[in-house]
Amino acid sequence: MPSSLATIDWLLIIGYVVFAIGLGSFFTKKASTSVDSFFVGDRKYPWWLAGTSIVATTFAADTPLAVTGIVASQGISGNWIWWSWGIAHLVATFFFAQMWRRSGVLTDAEITELRYSGKPAAFLRGFKAVYFGVFINCLTMAWVIAAMVKISNAFFEWPAPWVIAGCIGVSVTYTTLGGFRSVVITDLVQFLLGMGGAILLAFYVITDFGGMGSVETAVSQANDKAQGLIPALANTLQQEGRHLADWLDFIPRADHPTMPLIFFVVFIFAGWWRYAEGNGYMVQRLAACKNEQHAEAASLWFAVAHNALRPWPWFIVALASLILYPSLSKNDAEHLTPLPDQADVKISANDLDVVRGGEITIENVPERTQLVLNGQTGQTLKYENNTLTLSYKGFEKSGALTALIQLPGEPQKSFEGLRAQLLDREMGYPLLMKHYLPAGLLGLMLVSLLAAFMSTIDTHTNWGASYLVQDLYLRFIEPDAAPQKAVWVSRAAIVFMAILAGLFATFIHNIASVWQFLVTLGAGLGSVSAIRWYWHRVTPQAELAAIGVTTGTAIFLQVCCSQTIFGGPNALFLFEIPGWLQILLIAGISLATWIPISLWGPRNDPKHLQQFVDRIRPQGPGWREFKSNSTDTNNFGTLFLKLMVGLWVMYGTLFGIGDLVLGRTGRGCLVLLFVMLGVFFLVKSFQRAATQQDAS
Repeated sequence: MPSSLATIDWLLIIGYVVFAIGLGSFFTKKASTSVDSFFVGDRKYPWWLAGTSIVATTFAADTPLAVTGIVASQGISGNWIWWSWGIAHLVATFFFAQMWRRSGVLTDAEITELRYSGKPAAFLRGFKAVYFGVFINCLTMAWVIAAMVKISNAFFEWPAPWVIAGCIGVSVTYTTLGGFRSVVITDLVQFLLGMGGAILLAFYVITDFGGMGSVETAVSQANDKAQGLIPALANTLQQEGRHLADWLDFIPRADHPTMPLIFFVVFIFAGWWRYAEGNGYMVQRLAACKNEQHAEAASLWFAVAHNALRPWPWFIVALASLILYPSLSKNDAEHLTPLPDQADVKISANDLDVVRGGEITIENVPERTQLVLNGQTGQTLKYENNTLTLSYKGFEKSGALTALIQLPGEPQKSFEGLRAQLLDREMGYPLLMKHYLPAGLLGLMLVSLLAAFMSTIDTHTNWGASYLVQDLYLRFIEPDAAPQKAVWVSRAAIVFMAILAGLFATFIHNIASVWQFLVTLGAGLGSVSAIRWYWHRVTPQAELAAIGVTTGTAIFLQVCCSQTIFGGPNALFLFEIPGWLQILLIAGISLATWIPISLWGPRNDPKHLQQFVDRIRPQGPGWREFKSNSTDTNNFGTLFLKLMVGLWVMYGTLFGIGDLVLGRTGRGCLVLLFVMLGVFFLVKSFQRAATQQDAS
C-alpha cells in the first residue's frame, strides 16, 4: 500500500527518533557504572514516574488495535479479558508492592532464593529466568511486533520487516546506551504522546459525526433523525440485525451473542491470577522506587491510569469503525453471471478485503478482458484455459462494489454482487487514522504509535536482559564479574532478546488470541506465586510442578482444542473447548498439583524462612510459626478494605467516564463523585503510612 505520509509527518517521525537516541546517549555514562544502575536506575524514582513508566509499557502499539478488534467482535464488554487484570493490579498494589520494595531484588526470579533455600531454589530461579525472561517475554514482544506489522502495512510503502527492524533498532540502541534511565524517561514522553494521539483521533471522529449523541436518543428517536455517533451506530447495527446494547453494555447480558456471561464470570474469578503478585517489568519499576510508599503509590497510579483513563478514546474509534466498515454478508454467490447475453461468463471471488484486496477469477473470457472495481483495474496474475485471474490490492471502503466488466471490442457493462469488507477488524484503528487526520496530525499520531511500540520493546528487552544477566550470568556463570563487564553482557542480552522476539512474531496472526492464551496460562501460574508470600508451606518443588503441568496443559489446549493457533491455521485441531472452560481447567489442575505437594512434599528450611520473615515482614496466618519484627499496622482487614476502595475508584472511574461518553451524564457525574470520596480515603491512608514510616 503506498505511503500516505506528507513531509511534515516524516519530519516528526525523524525528530522523535533523534530525541530517543540522544536521550540514551545522555545517560550512557551513568548506566555503565553497575548492573543495579543499568536495570533499576539506582532505585531513586518517585511514584508518578515509575507508575507512568508501567502504564507506557502496557500502552503498546498493539493495544488500540486489539481493543478495536475486541469491540468490533464482542462489544465494549469484551474488554473484560483485560479489565479483569485490574483486580490483580490492585491486589499487587496493596498486598505485594511494599514487600517487593523491601526485598531489594532486581528481578522477580531473584525472590525465589530469598523465599526458598538449597539447590531446588537455585534451579527454580534459573528456570524462571528462562521461562519468563525468554519464553513469556518474547511471546509478549511478538504480539506487539505483529501489531506493528499491521500499522506498517497501512502507512508505509516499504516492506513491513524493514520498518519493524528500524523501530527495534532505534529502541535497542537507546536502551543499550542509557539502560533503565533512558527507558523510564522515554516512557514518560511516549505515554503523553500516546494519550494525546488517541484523544486527538477520538475528537476528530466525534466531530465528524456531529457529536456522540446518547443511548437514550438512539433508542427513543428515529435513527435517521438523530445525530451523533451512537445513533449512527444503532442504525448500522439494526441493519445488520444486531442490538445496540450488546455493543455498549459494560457487563454482558446472559444472552450476549459473542461474549457470554460465563466468560465475564470466569475472567472475574480466575482471569487475573497470573498478575496478582505483580509481573516482571512491574516488579522492576517497584524495585526502582525511592521507598515502600512510593512503590505502593506507583502501583496504584498504574492500576487507575491503565484500566480507567486510557481506553475510552480507543472505544470511540472502535465504535466508529463499525459504522465506516460494517459487517457484511459474503459475496452473493460462488459464481456470478454478470452478462445475461453471455451466460457462460462466470465470476468467482474469494473474500475481498478492504486492506489486502483479493483475487477474482473470470471464466470463459478472452485474455484482454478487464474488470474494474470501484475505479481500480485489477492486475493480471495469470490467463489459462480461457480463465483470467485478477488481483486487487485493496479498497477505500467496505460495501457493495461498483463493478464494471469489459470484454475486448465490447462496451463496459455493470453488475452487482461483489462486496468488500474489513476482514481484520483490528485494522480499523489505523484505517480511521488515515481517514480522519490531516498531514502533520497524522504524523504526530503515527509517532505516538511508534513511540508506544518502542516503549514496550525497550522495557521488555531491558527487563528480559535483567533475567539473563542477574539470574543466569551473575548467578551461575561468572558471579564475580566486574560491573563494567556485566553491563556489556547486559547490552548483548538486550540485542539477543530483540532478535528472538522478532522470530516469535512470525507465528502471531491475531493479537487478542495471544492475550487469551496468556490469560489461560496465567490462571495456572499465578496462584502458587502469589500464595508463597502468605503461606510458608509452599515449596520450590510445588512451584516447578505448577509451572510444568500448567504449561503442558495450556499448550495442549491451544494446539488441540482451539480452532486456530494465535489466529493462524491449526492442522492439529481435534475438538473445541471454549476459552472460559480452558481457564477453569488450567486453574483447577494447577491447584490440584501444587497444594498437595506443599502439604506432603519436601519441607522448607525453618531458619531460611525466618530470614525471609525478618527481611520481607509478610503478614497473615500463614506465618504464625515465625516471629516478625514488623511495626506495620496494616492487618489483613485493613488491606482488604483498601483493596475494595481501590476497586471502586478504578472501575468507578472507568464506568463513570463511560457514562459521560455515552450520554448518561447524571449517572456518570454521580459515580465520579463517589469515586472522589474513595480517592480521599486512599490519599489519607498513604499519608498515615508515610507518617508511620518517618516515626519508625
